[in-house]
Amino acid sequence: MTQIKRKFFHRLTLCTIIPHESKTKKMELVSQIINDLIDEEKSLNSALLKTKVLASRIQNEVLLNWVNNELSGYLNTNKIPNYRREINNELKGTFINGTMKYTNTQVPTIGLDKSFEKKLRTTDFIESISMLEKLIISNKSSTLNGAIRAELSSIIEENWINMGNPYLQLISVYKSMPKSSVVEIIINVRNKLLDFMLELDGKYGNLTEIKDLTMKKEEISSIVNNTIITGDGNILNTGKKSTIKNTPNINKANKDDLITHLKNIGLTEDDTTEIAEIVDLEAPDFQNEKFGVKVNTWIAKMIGKTVDGSWNVGIGVAGTLLAEAIKKYYGM
Repeated sequence: MTQIKRKFFHRLTLCTIIPHESKTKKMELVSQIINDLIDEEKSLNSALLKTKVLASRIQNEVLLNWVNNELSGYLNTNKIPNYRREINNELKGTFINGTMKYTNTQVPTIGLDKSFEKKLRTTDFIESISMLEKLIISNKSSTLNGAIRAELSSIIEENWINMGNPYLQLISVYKSMPKSSVVEIIINVRNKLLDFMLELDGKYGNLTEIKDLTMKKEEISSIVNNTIITGDGNILNTGKKSTIKNTPNINKANKDDLITHLKNIGLTEDDTTEIAEIVDLEAPDFQNEKFGVKVNTWIAKMIGKTVDGSWNVGIGVAGTLLAEAIKKYYGM
């Protein structure tokens, strides 16, 4: 029995068993996705397409965005999740040194700019899941190679010559990594999605109408956040009902990142729109790490929502959640 199937049957014993005929079309869809995920012979693309339908029906924007990126590829490199980012690779090449020719040999990078060296030694995978699956199937070798552009190859060659190899000629250079590195990305996505579906089925498998699930937006967003988006981030207690992981992935001056993160931690569309409109109207005090009057007023208003219960976050952490997000936006 595979690891994924063992996980499924272990989690199944913890869930309420719902007769198939009593489920709504929505819950039948969840069951179909789970069955697709535990069948490792099936393309992951099939489960993702069905998840896209589910995310649209339950109106969960965070899940829908993640699924769309996995289906179409990550067009915005800043959005690449950690399981696709900075995958280690070797740098190999063909070169002549004096009268000797070497092939498929390690190429040194000592002496290069650190950020450039890191780009040579790691790979970000932006491709869609279907592209990654095709890459694995079509490549019969146990390794995957990717060519380095000629202008970058000349920089590597010059650096190598300066290391004390005046007669060196670098003919070609490429990244090389085990195929298992790409397989691991696909396994990661499959496991994350399975964790989410099992959690969803376990908690809400007895709901009778889809509108009941759409009313659970905050709870479901928390499940998405915990199982798919943030992984093992810093957990902040939000009271009796849920937890939020405080790992804001917000790039400087990127309002889309800010809005997405604030929605992930439970704020409404109106609240996120309000801060997006005022956050650039006044400059913060970078030296003393203080926000402007409008931003501070908005934060106080949000903290007030924790008191009346309209934002289900502990009052002790609400200010920290918001301040950290806005600091990331400002680049403080």
